[in-house]
Amino acid sequence: MALKITWYVIAWTLIIVLSVYFFFDNVIAYFYGYRGPLFGDTILNNQLWVVMHMVGGTFTLLLGPVQFWSFIRNRFVKFHRVAGKIYMLGIALIGLSAGRLSLISTCVPCRISLFLLTVFAVASTFFAWKAIKTRNIKIHRQMMVRSYICVLAFVLVRVNDVFPLDFLFGKIADPIYARVVQEYFWSFVPLILAEIWMVWIPAVYGRKD
Repeated sequence: MALKITWYVIAWTLIIVLSVYFFFDNVIAYFYGYRGPLFGDTILNNQLWVVMHMVGGTFTLLLGPVQFWSFIRNRFVKFHRVAGKIYMLGIALIGLSAGRLSLISTCVPCRISLFLLTVFAVASTFFAWKAIKTRNIKIHRQMMVRSYICVLAFVLVRVNDVFPLDFLFGKIADPIYARVVQEYFWSFVPLILAEIWMVWIPAVYGRKD
């Protein structure tokens, strides 16, 4: 039990540290004059979409972790429900903005993975909402895990730009190919691992009812 709690704390600490780093490096930086290539020069020419993406991402990054912490979820039910609604609003903003931005990404081969990741984030959040409306707690939690993994995928891709995990793929000389590999890896491998953990393993080793 103690070992499980230790790993739980380590995992969430790492997730929060990476999220805070991403927030300051990719969101706060805009307030100090940094503008990415997709920011555009007018409100309708991408600025609205980028700002919408940052606002939605901020909601999900800040509220995502507390939705999974049982000591908050069980003690502050009203907060959990309100935070969940704000999280869904954040996902909706991400869906609208990332759906647009993914189609004009400077990494042309990455556009498909970015668009699919956006679709998965919106779809899993929608099904999490539908599940909780019918009091299906198990499916609600599983869908929320999938949703939050999609959000973290955007974080992990950007962190990997700064701290490339060459030991996973080897040193890739072509920068475009390297970007495509990391985009697809961080977009879909965590989702596959979560699926194995939540569905495959319990289905094979779980107790038969």
